[in-house]
Amino acid sequence: MKLNSIQFFTNTSIMMSMLFIPLLAGDMGANYTQVGIIMSVYGACLFVSSYFFSKVADTWDIKKMLLTGLACSAVAYFLQLFAYDPLSLAIIRGVVGISVGMYPAALIMHVYGLKRSIGKFSSFGALGWAAGFFGAGIIGDYAPIFILSSVMLLISFMLAVTMPNVKVQRIKVDYFSITTIKNNWNIYLTFFLRHTGAVGCWTIFPLYLVSLGADKFWIGILYSINPLMQFFMMRRMDGLNMERIVKIGYILSVAAFLSLLPASTYFHIIPAMFLVALSWSFLLVGSTELLLQRNTDKATAAGYLNSVISLAMITGALFGGVVSNEWGFNAVFIGAAGLSLVSLTISGTTIRQPQ
Repeated sequence: MKLNSIQFFTNTSIMMSMLFIPLLAGDMGANYTQVGIIMSVYGACLFVSSYFFSKVADTWDIKKMLLTGLACSAVAYFLQLFAYDPLSLAIIRGVVGISVGMYPAALIMHVYGLKRSIGKFSSFGALGWAAGFFGAGIIGDYAPIFILSSVMLLISFMLAVTMPNVKVQRIKVDYFSITTIKNNWNIYLTFFLRHTGAVGCWTIFPLYLVSLGADKFWIGILYSINPLMQFFMMRRMDGLNMERIVKIGYILSVAAFLSLLPASTYFHIIPAMFLVALSWSFLLVGSTELLLQRNTDKATAAGYLNSVISLAMITGALFGGVVSNEWGFNAVFIGAAGLSLVSLTISGTTIRQPQ
């Protein structure tokens, strides 16, 4: 339960703080392109941090890594209170990205070392997303949101202190080796393309919902539908054919992003959020399971998926900001569906279930 609680609290903090960053940037005078840049700074720092600490998790003490990452994240979330213009917001979000990238690989290795279900563990992350979105919508004010995010990281830190040390295989790794990436390129590439499109959508999505008449409360409610559905889906995926699950995830992604197009009021978004939830559940659990099955450097391989997610936050945020600024919101959704279609094509010919 401690692992699941940490997963829940950390993901609640991440999403609670992230949801209204585009609106906060807009309040500070940023245009759509600048909003995309602010979001991409977070993604860039998260990418570098995730890459390095994913390697580290195969050699260092994973409990010390987990504690260090949680402590740094608690401080970083609190620093968001001091942002006063788009530049300072971008810098502080960069610090948050570095801190948040420090602990996920260590956390997943605890799960693997204790032989826990990856799907059920991931489901508590989705539940944390739902709580974060819903909580942010209820609170509706930036300062309390940032404070509460920091407090939840402190709670996670205290829970981690009381956890026993977990014995996992220690291996020597080259911090700059690309062998793991070459061996799993198809999983990483397809996930990257799809998530670039998704991040492009979510970068401008709060602004899109406002244009459809939604207030902060309804933004939180609509966002929470997606992860709440993920929570129930991810818990029922053990033992399935993960190759097939991944391919279905890409098919659902194409349908989900295209279903955002006809919206004339924010209530029309609800069916799309169900499709998004199904697609992400299939892709995250399926891809993680395939990487753990295929590789001996499991922390590195699974941790690189976090690096791919954060790299997509860079490209996706810029994609969403620039495209919406030039051609409008619908162009972003069409582009996201196109990227998912490319991922589906690649996965259909290259991704195979390990024997």
